[in-house]
Amino acid sequence: MIGFPDDLGIQNVGGRMGARQGPGSFLESFLKIKGKNDVHGRLSTTEMVEMTSQLAENYDRSIGSVEKMRRETPGTTLVVVGGGHDYAYPWIRGVVQSNAKKKKVGCLNIDAHFDLREYQPLMTSGSPFRRVLDEKWMQGSHLVEFGIQKHCNVPGLWDYAKRAKIRVYPFETLRNGAAVSKFKAALRALTKTCDEVLLSVDLDALAFAHCPGVSAPQGEGFTGSELYQMLEIAGADKKVTSLGIFELSPPLDVQNLTSRLAAQAAWHFLDAKLF
Repeated sequence: MIGFPDDLGIQNVGGRMGARQGPGSFLESFLKIKGKNDVHGRLSTTEMVEMTSQLAENYDRSIGSVEKMRRETPGTTLVVVGGGHDYAYPWIRGVVQSNAKKKKVGCLNIDAHFDLREYQPLMTSGSPFRRVLDEKWMQGSHLVEFGIQKHCNVPGLWDYAKRAKIRVYPFETLRNGAAVSKFKAALRALTKTCDEVLLSVDLDALAFAHCPGVSAPQGEGFTGSELYQMLEIAGADKKVTSLGIFELSPPLDVQNLTSRLAAQAAWHFLDAKLF
C-alpha cells in the first residue's frame, strides 16, 4: 500500500483543498476494520511518499516508489491512495515502467469526470489520463471511463475521448440497477485486450450522500453498495493487479463517512483478491 499525500494538482485546477490528508485518514479507517478474513495480516508494506512543494518532484518520487515496490514484491497486489487524482499519472507510469516484459496495461476508471484536461502549462487533478495517453504509457483503447456525467465534462473532452478511442460508459446508462452488471461486462472486455488491468476510483463518482468528503461532489452518483460490489468483482479477477483510490478529502468529510467508505471499499477488493 502506497499513499500519495498531496493535493497540489487540485490547487492547480482551482478545486477545494484537503486531499493531502486522504492517505492518512484512509489508513486509520482501514486498520480499524475487523472483518471475517485477516486482510491486514496479508498487508506486507505500507509507505507514505514524502512530498515537497514541487509537483514534478513529487511525481518522480511516486513513480520511483511504485516501481520499487512492484520490482521488490513481484506478483503482489498494490493499493495506492491519494491525494489528487493527478496521482493516477505516476501510478500508471510506475506500473508500466516496472514491467520487465512489455505487457499491455489497461485502466478502468470509475469517475464522474474524464480527467482528460490539458496538462500544460500546469498539471492538474483533471489531467492524468490525457498525459498518460499523450506520453504513450497506455493506448486509448485500453482506457475505460465508467460513470462519466454529462453536466461536468465540456464538449472538448468528449471529443478527445472519441478521437482517442476511449470506451465511455455515461452515468445515465448505468441508472436503475444497471451499474454492477455493466461494470462486470466492461471489465471482462478490457481483460480480453490487456495483460494487466488497474482499477482507478475517483470518489466523486459516488453521490454526495454517500461520499461528501471530496473536492467536487456530485448530487447523483454510485452508491456505496454498488462500489463494494464492483470492487469485489475486480478483486476476484486475476488480471486486476492494482487499485487506486483518489480525492479523499478529510476536511470536507462528514463524520469520517468518506474515509470509512473508501477503506471498506478497499477491504472488499482485497478480501476478494486474497481469500
